[in-house]
Amino acid sequence: MEGIIKVTPEKLISTAEEFNATNSQIQNLTQQMISTVDALKSAWEGDAATAYSNKFHQLEDDMNRMHSMINEHVTDLKSMAQNYQSAEQANAEVGNTLPGDVIS
Repeated sequence: MEGIIKVTPEKLISTAEEFNATNSQIQNLTQQMISTVDALKSAWEGDAATAYSNKFHQLEDDMNRMHSMINEHVTDLKSMAQNYQSAEQANAEVGNTLPGDVIS
């Protein structure tokens, strides 16, 4: 069955939750790193310290973009799960309207 994707709404939702949890961990670690870098400012002065801090804050921008992308992915997965559930429900409703006594 090459080319067929087998997925359930439950799997999509659980994967979205895993992404969301990992995203929270990434955000927490990023904030911890920023706090550490900012704490270095009081002990490290000069051009090198400024360059390091600036470079790290550029990394923070990249991390924020990654955070946004992961959030979009979480939203997309949940939306796909909802679409699958809606389609399945619609199919079940259509199936229930079909006559059951086709063969006499």
